[in-house]
Amino acid sequence: MPAQRSGGTSADLRESGEPKPLEDQHVVIVGGTQGLGLEIARAAAARGQRVTVAGRDAEKAEKAAADIGIDAVAGICDLTDWSSLERFFDGVDTIDHLILAALDRDQNDIKDFRPDDAAKTSLMKNVGYAASVHYALPKLDPGGSVLMFSGLSMWRPMPGSTTISMANAGVVGLANSLAVQIAPVRVNVITPGVVMGTLAVDEADPVRAEQYERLRQRTPGKRLPQTADIVSAAFALTDNPGINASNLVVDAAMHLS
Repeated sequence: MPAQRSGGTSADLRESGEPKPLEDQHVVIVGGTQGLGLEIARAAAARGQRVTVAGRDAEKAEKAAADIGIDAVAGICDLTDWSSLERFFDGVDTIDHLILAALDRDQNDIKDFRPDDAAKTSLMKNVGYAASVHYALPKLDPGGSVLMFSGLSMWRPMPGSTTISMANAGVVGLANSLAVQIAPVRVNVITPGVVMGTLAVDEADPVRAEQYERLRQRTPGKRLPQTADIVSAAFALTDNPGINASNLVVDAAMHLS
């Protein structure tokens, strides 16, 4: 269970509706122990926000928190285990920004479809995201936000993306519903394209690496988004009170090709 942290309550929100100063904000990142979630956690801590990172593996979570430093806290939860989510969110204080970055790279083709694997991925990314918001809701500051990760495969399917294409599309639908249900907390989605600097791309097998290179060549600027592009886009969504129920696509215009 994550350690309790001192912090503000909803009463700390300025009467004008302006966000709290960064140093008073608490960012909770589920899926923050690796990949893009960890990069966002590092950047949030560097700009003065309090950070809690959570994942399924306790050792990995502790390592991530130690790597982030600046009093980052580690938590344990599993997006397919509702009791673990309830315990985790019971143990944190006020949440200004909840970021759901966990993913499951199920490689599933309809010709050789594996329903059990698909169900696990959909359960994690769709029901698990919704359950996280449910258990976090009592802790969410009214001036804060929820940010969920989708993916470009919902529009540009790739070989083996059957399940994740469905799951990514479901995240956008979930966000639209939540933006109405949990207002004034804002709910947004970020949809990255193929992101350089991630293990999935940098260590891709030759077939996928060739496909990614073709995608890069077809982008207007002949570049794919970098990890830093996703991080700055995430903060644009959490920081701006005027952005709500939006799906920000960060793909260097890959979707135009």
